[in-house]
Order: sequence, then structure tokens, then C-alpha cells
Amino acid sequence: MILHYFTARNWPIFALLLSLSLWLGALAFEHIGGLAPCQMCYWQRHAHKAVIVVAVIALLVRQKTTDLRWENRFLALIGLAFLISFGLAFWHVGVEFKWWEGPKTCMVGAGSSSINAADILDAFNSPVKMPACSEAPWHLFKISMAGYNAIFSGLAALISFVFAFKARA
Repeated sequence: MILHYFTARNWPIFALLLSLSLWLGALAFEHIGGLAPCQMCYWQRHAHKAVIVVAVIALLVRQKTTDLRWENRFLALIGLAFLISFGLAFWHVGVEFKWWEGPKTCMVGAGSSSINAADILDAFNSPVKMPACSEAPWHLFKISMAGYNAIFSGLAALISFVFAFKARA
């Protein structure tokens, strides 16, 4: 049963797998599904990269020390990175639902660096639609990718903080 392994000691592994799954899922939607990310999507990815880095460092440090204070600090850092991801995702959901405005810089991030003259001329012949932060290109049960990221990141932040600040002997 997986709940037996769901402990503060193992949480960095679960956090690593969750953020890696969300990040790889976003990359799959982009590169396999053809859904170009907006600027806010990229910001959310950076938060998951932070979770991945902190979780890996936590697992490495755990091999060198048994001091629970270090483990708790890393759990809190993982929680903070998930909280940032939640905040960015919630902001993005609000932009998608027109609850508030998105950033003025919301446009496609850096694309392919291999552009030739024919590509440039073709661009003049067809309208270019840049992905807007206010338009969710995909939904499941009326929840966008940013919405799912907010749900998963919010729950993961809560779990991280509970594990980090729960008294352990």
C-alpha cells in the first residue's frame, strides 16, 4: 500500500516525481500536442524546476546527515517552491477566467533558433496567433492546465509544510 510510504522522510521523492510529472506533462502538451505555452506557463515550469532541484539536494544531503533540522528545512523549501507554483498557477487561472488582467509581456517565449528566409516570408502570408495567457487551449472537466497545476501544487505545498513543521522525534 502506497500510503505506508507516504511519510515526511519520503516526501522529497514524491515531490520530485510530482513536479517532474507536471513539467514533463507540460512539455508533452507543447512538443507532442502542439500547444504553445504562454509566458505565464513558462513561469510555472520554473517553479517545478525549483522543486526538482531542492528535492534532489534534500535526498543527497539526507545521505550525509541524520539531523532532522536539515530535512525539515528542505521540506519547507519544497513547500515554498510548490507555493510559488500554486500562486503563479492561480494567477494564471484568474487571467484565463478574466478575473484580473495578465502581464503585458504575455507572449510566446523563445522559440526555435533555426529560422530561415522562407519561414520569415511565409509568416507575412499568414496571420500569426500568439498564445495569450487569457486563453486556455486545453480543458478537462472545465479545468485548464493552469487549474490542475494550481490544485496539485497547492496540495503539495500544504503537505510539504505539514511534514516540515510537524514535530518528529
